[in-house]
Amino acid sequence: MKKEIEKEKSSAYAEGTLSVLTVLLQNSRTVERVFYDKTKKLSNDRRAERIALICQKRGIPFERCDGDFIEENTTSSTHGGMIALVGERETVSLEALFEKKDGCLFLIDGVEDPYNFAYSVRSMYAAGADGMILSPRNWMSAAGVCIRGSAGTTEMLDCAVYSDKEELISLAKRSGYRIICADESTETLHTDPVLTKPLLLIVGGERRGISKEFLDASDEIVKIDYARDFKMSLTASAAASILAFEVAKQNKKG
Repeated sequence: MKKEIEKEKSSAYAEGTLSVLTVLLQNSRTVERVFYDKTKKLSNDRRAERIALICQKRGIPFERCDGDFIEENTTSSTHGGMIALVGERETVSLEALFEKKDGCLFLIDGVEDPYNFAYSVRSMYAAGADGMILSPRNWMSAAGVCIRGSAGTTEMLDCAVYSDKEELISLAKRSGYRIICADESTETLHTDPVLTKPLLLIVGGERRGISKEFLDASDEIVKIDYARDFKMSLTASAAASILAFEVAKQNKKG
């Protein structure tokens, strides 16, 4: 198994049957080949059996291998004896994301940990977000951590990569999307009725926070309403979860 310092590096392997099956079903990445621990029986794992069948139908090599090979290419011990060599995450254009007239898109800005990123995506997906926008330097190349840590949701959401902040801001404005940033430099609480769609929700990492360009362009800045006097920041994943479900609550119909 990889050392802790290696977990943040790019990884071309999806880890575990849930991750591998999600990639196959979502067609979010190319799957070059699948490896399965030769000491394990397919008949004991229905998900693994299904993966083997899909591989057979698509002509994807399904190889039995030594457990040591699995361990050398994984970041955790919860892989269940299966990994898949995968390509880069498929993306859509920014314009395609903003075509939805009543959408909620999100951007996690300045997150320095792939787990934090993955957990944030999981929360956003569960709360009903319509798509995610990634910076040029994002964690999607760390396939093992991102897919597993997000319970596969990094593969389920449409995503686009921006190359220029000003262009992204301009596109959001032209598309009628309000830009909402989460930051402490405001008196507006996240529970105030300002999180109405369509919106682009930007959450910053706890160290670097949201970049000045996004803050200056925001239509509204909100801060999370803590239950006590607390001077520290929440993790990006915790903040993303709170904000995402507040968006869902404020836009609930009926």
